[in-house]
Amino acid sequence: MKKVNVVLDWFPNTNHTGMYVALEKGYYKSEGLDVSIAGKVHGVMETAGADIVVSPQPTLLVGMLGEERITAVAALTQRCDSGILSLAEAGITRPRELSGKRLTHWDQAWFHKIVGKAVNDDGGDYGDVRLVPKDVGDIVATLGNDGDATWIYKNWEYFEMKHAGKEVNYFAFADFGDLYDFCAPAVTAKHDFMDAEPEALRAWLGATDRGYIDAANDPEEGAAIIAGEMAGFDKALILDSQKYASTLYLGAGGHWGHMRPARWNTLADWMVEEKIIPRRDAREFTNEFLPE
Repeated sequence: MKKVNVVLDWFPNTNHTGMYVALEKGYYKSEGLDVSIAGKVHGVMETAGADIVVSPQPTLLVGMLGEERITAVAALTQRCDSGILSLAEAGITRPRELSGKRLTHWDQAWFHKIVGKAVNDDGGDYGDVRLVPKDVGDIVATLGNDGDATWIYKNWEYFEMKHAGKEVNYFAFADFGDLYDFCAPAVTAKHDFMDAEPEALRAWLGATDRGYIDAANDPEEGAAIIAGEMAGFDKALILDSQKYASTLYLGAGGHWGHMRPARWNTLADWMVEEKIIPRRDAREFTNEFLPE
């Protein structure tokens, strides 16, 4: 059995269900793979000991020009599922309405460039946004207390707030231009794994594709499987999240993972133009290992 270590971008949640379905149903094992999956803290790209690393595209574009020798090999969802969540009472329904409000943030240049462009292009002033440094763990405790708005993945924190009985507003960045429909998250492979074990990578992606197809077609089963990795969370919350997330997994051909070049390149080129990164990397992304 070939050992494959997967490191997630956050704790296991409904973004990752397809991997756990593949693990639970023996899809990896049938390909001769012994797969382990570990969750990490959001916002920190951990690659030590990993073969496969999940990370949002902006983070990995920065990382791969440093010490991280990685290439994106799959898009986890077919639309960027990130945006701004706030309590309804804050009155934030679009980017310009962040002006004058408290926005939690983490300290990456791309965060401020992306949100700032969205706010300014929508007629607001990012300079008027009240920035609160905070890597949010508890969204329910944060909104209305430490901050008015937070950048989230809708698949999870939006539903957390709903199940906590909170009235919220949410806007998706992808609704405000193609630039914001980047691959968040993306699934990347370490170069020492993909170059030495290309067939193992191909097998892992094929088995993962099967897992995401199952999760898309049977959200109830997917929710039951991922719930086993999410002790302490209400099963009704997990099911609602899974029903939503399952609509994002597959492309027009009915498979998971395909990265549209235009989707990837729009953000990557813009990050160079904005001097967030000095150049593009020669091995940023590839679809070659995905099932036909």
